[in-house]
Amino acid sequence: MNRLEQLRLQWATELEKIDDGYADALEDGKDPVRMAQLEGMIAAYQQIIRDAAR
Repeated sequence: MNRLEQLRLQWATELEKIDDGYADALEDGKDPVRMAQLEGMIAAYQQIIRDAAR
């Protein structure tokens, strides 16, 4: 596995953790500021993974 593949795996793992946290926050009714932060992090990780696939 080359370095880029390792990074993609790491980013995908981190994205899963953030997605899980977001789902938990939705269920718990967390504050809107935290929800926006999580949404931004999800969007950023998705973009990083897409960019790295090119």
